[in-house]
Amino acid sequence: MLILIAKFTTKPGCREQLLDMAKDAIGPSRAEEGCIIYDFLQDPFNPDSFTFYEKWRSREDLELHFGEPHFKEFAETVPDLIVGEPSLISYEIASETEIS
Repeated sequence: MLILIAKFTTKPGCREQLLDMAKDAIGPSRAEEGCIIYDFLQDPFNPDSFTFYEKWRSREDLELHFGEPHFKEFAETVPDLIVGEPSLISYEIASETEIS
């Protein structure tokens, strides 16, 4: 299993455009085979700061996601809307346990 956390901050005046693009990408991404979780989060303390939290069955499934048209369109446009480089971190997970 793979967890991907992608963080970035929008340029002034670009927040709404990014939100609209993310809304368009979420449904198709969640429908992909191998997608377990695909969440887009806005920082409550900095409304221009966003995080994608994704959980995929495998790295191969994530690589297939990167080839999807909805992801490619998002990835091509985002650099013009954000400040600096995004932070992209992935974690390979052997197992998980629910805490109750």
